[in-house]
Amino acid sequence: MKGSLENVDLDGDGQPEGVRFKLRNTLGGGTIRGSLRVKVDGEEVEPDKIIIEFKGEKLRAPEAANRAFYVAVGDEITITLELGKGLSPGEHRIDIEFTTQELGPVGFDFTDTVK
Repeated sequence: MKGSLENVDLDGDGQPEGVRFKLRNTLGGGTIRGSLRVKVDGEEVEPDKIIIEFKGEKLRAPEAANRAFYVAVGDEITITLELGKGLSPGEHRIDIEFTTQELGPVGFDFTDTVK
């Protein structure tokens, strides 16, 4: 969701150790299966550093890879990336790849701004 990219303090020390953003399904319902890949400004994030929050559950990407999730139109997913630091203020590109049961591999990218 545009405007949702933000630095986050994950350990409570007052310094950002990662980023968080939200995705909203606006296209059509589908079942997500398998691995999730995320790149930030062209740098791939290790799967165990990706946290997915969906419908009250919080899972790391490797755990989620063994499950199937039906995502309806309008559903929101929150993604947290443990990067060890926050992103600099300004525009950043996020690339996401995953597999759906209905369409197979799906990928998209977006840009958003950290304030």
